[in-house]
Amino acid sequence: MVPIGPFFPVLKEPAYFRLFVEGEQVVGCDYRGFYVHRGIEKLGDSVLTYNQIPFLAERICGICGYVHSVCYCEAMEEAAGIPVPPRARYIRTIMLELERIHSHLLWLGIAGHIIGFDTILMQAWRIREPVMWLCELISGSRKNYGMNLVGGVRRDIPAEFHPKIEEVLTGVEQEAVAVVNALVGDTPLLMRLKGVGPLSRKDAIRLCVVGPTARGSGVDVDARRDHPYAAFGELDFKVIVKEEGDALARTLVRLEELLESIALVRRALKQIPQGEFMARVDGEVPRGLEGTCFVEAPRGEDFHYILTGGENRPLRWKVRAPSYPNLQAIPTMIQGQMVADMPIALGSIDPCFSCTERLETVDVRTGAVRVFSQNELLRMTREGRRCR
Repeated sequence: MVPIGPFFPVLKEPAYFRLFVEGEQVVGCDYRGFYVHRGIEKLGDSVLTYNQIPFLAERICGICGYVHSVCYCEAMEEAAGIPVPPRARYIRTIMLELERIHSHLLWLGIAGHIIGFDTILMQAWRIREPVMWLCELISGSRKNYGMNLVGGVRRDIPAEFHPKIEEVLTGVEQEAVAVVNALVGDTPLLMRLKGVGPLSRKDAIRLCVVGPTARGSGVDVDARRDHPYAAFGELDFKVIVKEEGDALARTLVRLEELLESIALVRRALKQIPQGEFMARVDGEVPRGLEGTCFVEAPRGEDFHYILTGGENRPLRWKVRAPSYPNLQAIPTMIQGQMVADMPIALGSIDPCFSCTERLETVDVRTGAVRVFSQNELLRMTREGRRCR
């Protein structure tokens, strides 16, 4: 048995994998996560109000948090029947795609670091930096933008910002194309990625993986097209799909998506309508309303569910981030692979362990871990019992 984690050089968050090996070949895998439980959902449906939650939602993920803010707001807007102004929908789209660009570049750098190719790390993060400056210009912050409220956005993207946005996009595009051309012709790099972490289309569907992990295995899914939100229903774009199902395919999906996101931002800037960017929201939202939203995060499909309650806060706020389904595929991806391929196979799904936060119930007297069934949990909540 070879342990990886809970603290490991290429894992930026705590997670624990037990690899069962014969020689250098992996024959089994056991995953233990949930080291970073922060109680975010509980804060959202017990303490915070509807318009405080977007700022907490952005902190679900340390890289692509804006997607959670949009997903929560659109679920809430569906529940309350709030029409979002067209300009706000386009601003959300622009910020979402800028976030996808910098997230994919960050991932590319980390992937290079995992396989010992730190030139990729330095080049990708250098290319990424102007995108971060651009996000700070628009929102006032490099990462947690604080742009969304239920009903629209707090900040406009004025016309005088458009030339700067175009300038940054042009520079990133030119340098990203050069990196892509260099990568696809690099023999040692291809040897480290091709055939590593295989996931067939059949297994990808069976395990319900999402995002680039699914599209790298030939599964044509993308929430931007399949469940249009923001302004994606009004913008043409290409969904990138590869058939090979290995780490190289997942890498190429992200690199091509990066270029497609640049084109999407340009298209959104050209089509952005004039007008207000915040809806008027009057009165308290009634109890018992439900809303859902799917948003295509850089890692895959985010899902948020809202059940409205009293006192201007939800009764239930449920979040499912893309790493949660994607992590289920790791045992399949590394079965029969070499131990040395485990880090990049795992890295190729771009995992965010904090996004998957759940908790385990431990008996403090015996140390036994208890898993409750759905019926047991329902009975306990109806009886008002507390877990000890």
